[in-house]
Amino acid sequence: MGSRGPKLLRRTTNVVLDALLQAAEGAYRDKPLSRDVLHDIVDGLKISSHFDDFYRRVYRELMEVVDEEKLEQRRQNAFGRLMVHPMSELFHKEILSRDILPNVFSFFHLVLGDEAEIYGERCLRRVRDLREEMGENFSWDDFYNDRQAKSVLWHTLVRIADSFKRWDVRKDWFMKLMQYTPSTVSLGQSAFMVREHANHDEPHIFNNHHFCAFFQALFSPLTDMDKADEKQFHEEFGADPHHLIGQFLVHLAACNV
Repeated sequence: MGSRGPKLLRRTTNVVLDALLQAAEGAYRDKPLSRDVLHDIVDGLKISSHFDDFYRRVYRELMEVVDEEKLEQRRQNAFGRLMVHPMSELFHKEILSRDILPNVFSFFHLVLGDEAEIYGERCLRRVRDLREEMGENFSWDDFYNDRQAKSVLWHTLVRIADSFKRWDVRKDWFMKLMQYTPSTVSLGQSAFMVREHANHDEPHIFNNHHFCAFFQALFSPLTDMDKADEKQFHEEFGADPHHLIGQFLVHLAACNV
């Protein structure tokens, strides 16, 4: 949930509370304000027509917020589905907990920066196009196997591999990121820092076993490619995965699940 909706509700409430104070001060400036008097003021405000235009305007703005957040959710859903699909079996078998998903999406955001939004919009458009083309026959597997979706996936994986040039340092950082709750993840200037969790924050369980399983599954689209994918990848990157991110894949192959 974004911040615009709660801010709108707070602003709306503040306007109503200010109106209550003004009504009380205006009508009973020199009189004691009893509970019965306060009830009379509130009852009057409840049926006052002076708020009609205000409520209509707030309602329209609230609907805009809802529509924007639905669009944002769909955008993140398409890209998020694409990125976590290689790990779906790990989540299904509970080798990985779904509790880490918010931190996983934060990780993608940290690595990609502004491109996360670009990839999200690209995935959303592609899903929409496929739905229009295929109608009721559309399935998410069609999206996962789509050439454009694979391109987004591969470019993201290459960026992730590039961010792990200092393997041990980045591995330690990633495990801490997965262990802590989203409130401990910094998305500001210190983007690759994880703040110490507060006493009330329960860290997620994420150890070396989980790390190896996570990344070996995440990168399986690059380590287990068919001939058609190998050709497309080479056309886009000018090299095969082992030449492009070979050092990362060597570390990954040596990772003990």
